[in-house]
Amino acid sequence: MIDLDDKDSALVKKSFVKILPRRNEFSVSLYDRLFEVAPDARPMFSRDMTRQREKLVATLTLVVNSANKLSELHDDVRELGRRHVHYGTELAHYDVLRDVLVDTLADYLGDDFDTETRAAWGKLYDAVADVMTGADGKSPSRPH
Repeated sequence: MIDLDDKDSALVKKSFVKILPRRNEFSVSLYDRLFEVAPDARPMFSRDMTRQREKLVATLTLVVNSANKLSELHDDVRELGRRHVHYGTELAHYDVLRDVLVDTLADYLGDDFDTETRAAWGKLYDAVADVMTGADGKSPSRPH
């Protein structure tokens, strides 16, 4: 897992702090957008999304706070990827979620979500998704 450099880490953290006060609204919007764009993903989740939204924010918080030391999260992220395979997650879902996350962040951050901040979030997402999907060469979910 590739750690973000200090500049990208700072951009992600600075922008995420602005999301936290509206985290519930943000997570509702993210999942609404996800299910609109990828309705096939909806059956992977329970009907009541309250717990899932809380897990999303907790996971984002952990990853954002560890952006410059992501390698410390490698085993936990790989395990999360294994669980996602069990739920039916496919590689294409990760690309969709990346777009949904970035679009939702852009909506909530407005002008604060500039090109550099967008790129930093993309690097963060890609680093985590690469481990979850097996692009790190270690996950059992990697297609052979």
